[in-house]
Amino acid sequence: MNTFYIEIVGWVGFLFITSGYYLNAKKHSFCFYIWGIGNILFILYAILINSNPMLLMSIFTLGMNIYGHLQWNKN
Repeated sequence: MNTFYIEIVGWVGFLFITSGYYLNAKKHSFCFYIWGIGNILFILYAILINSNPMLLMSIFTLGMNIYGHLQWNKN
């Protein structure tokens, strides 16, 4: 895959993740979906650039997004 497109995946993931942080700060529960999309993009990005630490961190963070969403829905 072209390096340009790989970088686009990374930057779009970054935008989703930072938007998720903003929405979380504003107490919007759908922030977890935005974070989830961003983390899925970062998982793809980590695979494309062959970065195992980033891959594992993104998988862990996606799991935490799911956990956080479930906890918010409990309350």
